[in-house]
Amino acid sequence: MNVFLRKCFSLKIFRVVFGFLILLLLQLLSEKILQALSVNFPPTILGLIIFALLLNFKIIPMWLMKDICTVSISILPALFVPLLVGITTYYGLIKQNLTGIIGIIILATFITMILTAVFVDKVMEWTGKKGV
Repeated sequence: MNVFLRKCFSLKIFRVVFGFLILLLLQLLSEKILQALSVNFPPTILGLIIFALLLNFKIIPMWLMKDICTVSISILPALFVPLLVGITTYYGLIKQNLTGIIGIIILATFITMILTAVFVDKVMEWTGKKGV
């Protein structure tokens, strides 16, 4: 049995399919957790947090997920097609509110940059690596 599993995992297609199944199960798990807790939180974010924890604590081996991550990144541009279709569908509405949209994007960018800098500064203080 052990030899069979080694041979299966040596095939890239098996690792991709198995990795995809793991990602789907994590997505389903995160949706069920949020549904049970009645929490309004994006299930994909919770799924990513769970995924990161499972990788960090080596519950899921990194080598097993490497292939599906490579495949996912290679098809990433195709995942933006629905976004572009939505932009063309609401072009008139976007054109009407373009200055407000650009203003919000700029404001959100600056707020994110400031909060990230403050957070990194605090983490560096807590870890004692500030001024190194």
